[in-house]
Amino acid sequence: MRRLRLGSQLSQLELATRMGFPGQIVTEVERGEQAPTERYLERLALALELPPQQIYELWEQYRRIPTGAGDHGAADTTPDRADCPYRGLYAFREQDAALYHGRTTVVSRLIRAIGHSALAGVVGASGSGKSSLVQAGLIPVLRRQEEHWAVATFRPGASPYEALAGGLIELLHPDSSMDHNVAAAAAMSQRMQSDGISRTLEQIAHRLGRPLLLFADQFEELFTHCRSEEVVQEFLDHLADLAVRHPGATSTVKLVLTLRGDFYGQAVAHRRFSDVLQDHIVNLPPMIRSELRSAIVEPARARQLALDDGLVERILDDVGNTPGNLPLLEFALTLLWERQSNGRLTHAAYEMAGEVAGAVATRAEEVYGGLSPQQQDTARQLLTRLVRVAPIGGEGEDTRRRTPVSELADLARVDDVMIALTAARLLVSDADEQGRPTIEVAHEAVIRNWDRLRTWLDGDRQFLLWQQRTRRRFEDWQSEQQDPANALHGRLLAEAEGWLQSRGVESVAADLREFVRASADLRTDEERRAVLTELERLLTVAADELPVFIARLSEHRGVVEERIGQVLRGEAALRSGSPLALSDGEAFRLRLFLAATDAGQADWIIQHLHCVGPGELGVARGLLSPFAVDVARHLWSAVGGEARGPDGRLRAAVLLGGTDAGDPRLIRSADAVTAELLAQDQLQLQAWLDALGNGAQCLLGPLVATAVDDGVRETLRETAVSLLHQVAGSRGDLLAEVAVGGPEHAYPEIVRWLEEAPDSAVREEATVALRAVLMTPQSADLDETRRVRLGRRRAAAACTLLRFSESDGILGQLTTSPDPEFATQFAHQARRRGVSGPLLAGMLAESPASEARYHLLMGLGNHGPDEFAGSGEFGRLRDHLLRLHAHDDDPGVHSATRWLDRRWSDRLGTAEAVVEAAYDPSGRRGWFSGTPHGTRLTFSVFRPGVLLSGSPETERERSTYESPQRLTGISRSFALCTAQVTRGEFEEFMADTGRVGLPDISEWSDKSVEPVVAPTWYEAADFCEWLTSKVGLHDLGSGYGRDHDDHPVLAPGWNGFRLPTEAEWEYACRAGTVTAYSFGSDRSLLDEYGWSADNSGLKTHEAGMLRPNPAGLFDIHGQCWEWCSDWYALYGAAPVVDPGGPSRGDRRVLRGGCWNLGARYARSACRNAHIPSNRNYYITFRIALTVPEPESAAPRGPNPFPWSG
Repeated sequence: MRRLRLGSQLSQLELATRMGFPGQIVTEVERGEQAPTERYLERLALALELPPQQIYELWEQYRRIPTGAGDHGAADTTPDRADCPYRGLYAFREQDAALYHGRTTVVSRLIRAIGHSALAGVVGASGSGKSSLVQAGLIPVLRRQEEHWAVATFRPGASPYEALAGGLIELLHPDSSMDHNVAAAAAMSQRMQSDGISRTLEQIAHRLGRPLLLFADQFEELFTHCRSEEVVQEFLDHLADLAVRHPGATSTVKLVLTLRGDFYGQAVAHRRFSDVLQDHIVNLPPMIRSELRSAIVEPARARQLALDDGLVERILDDVGNTPGNLPLLEFALTLLWERQSNGRLTHAAYEMAGEVAGAVATRAEEVYGGLSPQQQDTARQLLTRLVRVAPIGGEGEDTRRRTPVSELADLARVDDVMIALTAARLLVSDADEQGRPTIEVAHEAVIRNWDRLRTWLDGDRQFLLWQQRTRRRFEDWQSEQQDPANALHGRLLAEAEGWLQSRGVESVAADLREFVRASADLRTDEERRAVLTELERLLTVAADELPVFIARLSEHRGVVEERIGQVLRGEAALRSGSPLALSDGEAFRLRLFLAATDAGQADWIIQHLHCVGPGELGVARGLLSPFAVDVARHLWSAVGGEARGPDGRLRAAVLLGGTDAGDPRLIRSADAVTAELLAQDQLQLQAWLDALGNGAQCLLGPLVATAVDDGVRETLRETAVSLLHQVAGSRGDLLAEVAVGGPEHAYPEIVRWLEEAPDSAVREEATVALRAVLMTPQSADLDETRRVRLGRRRAAAACTLLRFSESDGILGQLTTSPDPEFATQFAHQARRRGVSGPLLAGMLAESPASEARYHLLMGLGNHGPDEFAGSGEFGRLRDHLLRLHAHDDDPGVHSATRWLDRRWSDRLGTAEAVVEAAYDPSGRRGWFSGTPHGTRLTFSVFRPGVLLSGSPETERERSTYESPQRLTGISRSFALCTAQVTRGEFEEFMADTGRVGLPDISEWSDKSVEPVVAPTWYEAADFCEWLTSKVGLHDLGSGYGRDHDDHPVLAPGWNGFRLPTEAEWEYACRAGTVTAYSFGSDRSLLDEYGWSADNSGLKTHEAGMLRPNPAGLFDIHGQCWEWCSDWYALYGAAPVVDPGGPSRGDRRVLRGGCWNLGARYARSACRNAHIPSNRNYYITFRIALTVPEPESAAPRGPNPFPWSG
């Protein structure tokens, strides 16, 4: 048989493939271990194309000659392997039952287990004889029973359903062709996987007419070979279903499995499978000494072999109790049998075989030593591919791997090596469920006991683990029609290429090499597509990413330049479905890439700067640097005024971004470049700054000017502030300038920049600059706008310094006269700029000057009482404010505390506080209060001084009749009521005097505490006379009630209540100021001090709701026009003292503005007049009183006004 095969130049495996038989069968037939069947000879004849006559002769020859008889006439003294009573590393087969000894007890237990259940298992260590127990122990017993059991054997492998179907089809169709059986098994496999295995097995048992035993050998392959956990669980479910459907001894379908003990936990982890299996497990223990003796002696007796005295005991001593030594014993006995001497097994032969421990290694080394060096290399690659290695440091052991012969075909000289190792019983050939020839290590004892193989495995472990991982991925790739997703990518592909380079391509199976090559080809295609996709993104990517993209594309310059050339020539579209023509902006980006190596692109790029944004321009600057001289000449002309496009100067400046910021050409164009920069999209500003580079420094001046110019659109100012932070974040002086003059809502962020500056020098520089602004004097030469602006700047500087805990010098600047602009602005800005209420309260407690206290109280009014939430904090503040209310001599402070209490919803309690407020003859206290009749009134006292009456020509919205300004002396002290006469007070006067004629004024003054409106001048004068009579200073005259132009209250020497002169009124209103209002010239603040058409709701309001002026007068600006005692006349230019107006006239003077007019009429200098007998709903009055001059020698002399106090 061997000669016929060699004559056709076929290996055993190639012949087995042609015949459709497992390779082991060919090997055993050629060795004479079994006789060829008629079917075997038929397939052999077809494979070798033998004539029919030769087939008949072969059949006759093997029918006549017993197995193992050898060739005719041959005299061979070598024992025939077919007669060997030992199985070496192979399991005992059914036909070896007569030679199987030592397991009688366990066989009986297994028979009982399978008799009580449709599912039973044999569990034991590797090498304990599990397969032999079933094949040579159980199955022969079942065959001899009267049921004549049919047996189908399978190993689960990677596809358990296919393996089971293959065993069943071989049982059903033993004489069919391999192709037929493979197709039939595939169909059955699909059916069993979808419908379960029970019904199929029942049908087969019924068809055979006898019970069916399934033998699942090496069941652990289900967990080691099958890669789908879903299939594993499904298969175990179906086996559990089988046991449930066929309970007990009457089952006609049974399954027995063998399982290595170290995999038992994985099997019973499946609950349903565990429930039906665990009571029917036969644990296979190591054989005891008597059983081992029987396994040695009885087979020898069957072959009439003698053993040297003591040899059996020597062998038993060597075997010992070590688990897994059974295959070593069998292999040692097989070698001992091969070395028998005249039918005797001797000690000498035993020693030559290497004894039990070294038998496998001895045989393996003998075979390996007989190979050529080239074959030895092949043997190493072959054997390591046949082992499934365990991870380093992981659980599990190295196990054998049934490997398709096709995986090994690329190994040189592999056939000869496989034949040699198979002949030595170290390897065994077979076929898988699809009929493909396979080869595997005969037993794992070879792996455990051959040191050379172990050394190879340990040395190649990482390499072998990589091959195992890659093969699993390769199988997925194949099963999914070479789906690219399952190919090797990234790190996995790099790892594979690294192994191929370091170990050589011949060390990797051809199919894996092809897999790596296909993956690499796929990577190349993907990279090309990725590069072209990246090129498409070049047109849309954010500008700041352009340098990275261009650098990345430069790694594939050839591919990219080829495609760009096609696109620019109109031969191809860059993106699928897009038009061939590009916009200038898109072409600009593509040419930027080419410009790195193509100087010819520079001209086109320069001519199209207007087409792109700052990012592209910044990239262009870097790429055009090799051509800088030629480019710069063109750009300087653009910056100088020949720019193309609305922002051509800015774009040219960007390309000149590396230029020194001090270059005079950039400085001259800074305003124009800044204007173009500020006009850009807000989202692009950072990109423009980045693109400008050093050139941005020349824009600092124009940016600061824009940020602090309140005539510029607010959004532009905000933009300038943001840009300054980016460009000049380390310039404390510039940030300070923007803090005091920039848009107020940007202020918190500017302060945060200064507070968080990593370099303390930035804040120090800002502090110096802020203090310089604070100390800037309010020059009299400034017009109103500049005066207000300076006041705001100084206030912002003071607030910022307080934020930095720098308070020195601020209290001294809080003055009213002559210009209160800084103090007023400070009071109104403090809270908005983050100065806390407790900080202002602390300054109030420390302030020695009444003017500063007044303004600090105004500032506290912008805070709420709840801000003083510290332990006892509000209580202490309340006590201090009540002391100021009662004891501070300044009328402005007194009224300010009352206003603050109203602002804080009477939380201070000033209205209920007992205040001793009699007139102070010493003149130290500037206010007093009393109750001349019914209502308590408070008066501010004014001492002699000089007033510049009227308004300067520079005052906005002035009238000509306010000029010329003249020096006006006030030579006598007087007091003016802090509030206008109320409706309630006036109605009491009318009722008391029987006066009638006041119209219904409820529409404009609907509460008794609101000012009376529409009294005539004569009624106002009568009220003063009436009130004087109530305090005993005057008796009402007989002429009361008639309209006297020479009213008694105007008479010389009158010492009662009266109307103020116009000069007195303006003197009191200004309170020492020369500005448009007593609080300064900022018309936007009028709503805080006076009622006008902008905030009144077209009616009057109670006094004390708005802020008092520095002299403590409420509603002196706005609310209602107030009657003065003077007849109206134009001013003269000469200085005057105590003017009282002309002696005759047709109109009396009105002052103060009113609730239905605008801010211009509420100015301190504004004049009006009205016929004294006329009524109007916007006219009221407040009362004045001449007071004695202070008597410094009498600190608290007699009170000239007993009703006060």
